[in-house]
Amino acid sequence: MSPLLVATVALASLLTAAIVAGLLRTRRLKRARKPEREASSFVILEGNAWDSCSVDDVREPWSRLATEPVRGFCGVASGRHRVRTTTAAGDATIDFVVYPGEVLAWRLDAERARWEPHDLDAETRSNLESTPPSTLDLASSVRPKLPGWLVHLRTTIGLASTRGTASIPSSAEGLERVRKRLAKLIARAESEASDASGDLLVEARGLGEALIGRVLTRRELRALVAPARDAASRLASHGDLERAMRVVGVGLAVLPGDPELMVEAGCALAARGETDEAMGALQAALDRDRCLDAEDVARAMRARMELKSRLGRSVRV
Repeated sequence: MSPLLVATVALASLLTAAIVAGLLRTRRLKRARKPEREASSFVILEGNAWDSCSVDDVREPWSRLATEPVRGFCGVASGRHRVRTTTAAGDATIDFVVYPGEVLAWRLDAERARWEPHDLDAETRSNLESTPPSTLDLASSVRPKLPGWLVHLRTTIGLASTRGTASIPSSAEGLERVRKRLAKLIARAESEASDASGDLLVEARGLGEALIGRVLTRRELRALVAPARDAASRLASHGDLERAMRVVGVGLAVLPGDPELMVEAGCALAARGETDEAMGALQAALDRDRCLDAEDVARAMRARMELKSRLGRSVRV
């Protein structure tokens, strides 16, 4: 074999090895970039009048979709949702934000047409919170057995969308527009002297409507929350509590009950001396401490302890 042929064969071997190595590296990078599946969320609605209930403007025969008397939903996508139940006293409506892995529970007060927070028994809550993320993956072969009183919300709404009776908004479609508009509202709330006419809240509520039923990741939710949280914290640290509360109000109009914003609300209210309102906001945040950073949990606990100390109550951590 001539030296030229030997060199050609060697070069070809080196090129082949480089191509194979490149392909393997690309595959490894793709696997590394695969997003982690987020945990299933649950919403329990005790005492609900299911035949008169709509979720994210979708009404289905919910009681027929469970093997036991229905109590709530599994497979709830993280993001903003709305539950509306018609009662003899009027519509009981609740808007809320749920994060991956959360278990939220309310009980219907039909006589007053309103939803009240509900404490699940420890065993039920523990079983639901320990459910692995595969619960959301309908194609998974390792889905755990869930209680028969749960309806899988994403599946049900998905089927409704195929019939044309519901739509599933895309998380990417319009989300950046919402984020930019929210940032502008926060900037206005931070800079303007007052909002006597309530225009900011009206615009914020309208903006929040665009998020109902939209699938949002934890990262997307926190990106939406961040401008309001940071602005409120900055204003409160400078003693401008009125503007801080206005900023929080705008954020909560878009993302009702968000635990990070509830921490800001509780701390600002405590600084303003509004004890009962502050305690309510701080407790609402701490009830969802799984969604909070350790720093926010510590802030909320310190503020609550200070309030209880002022009131002469025993402090329990």
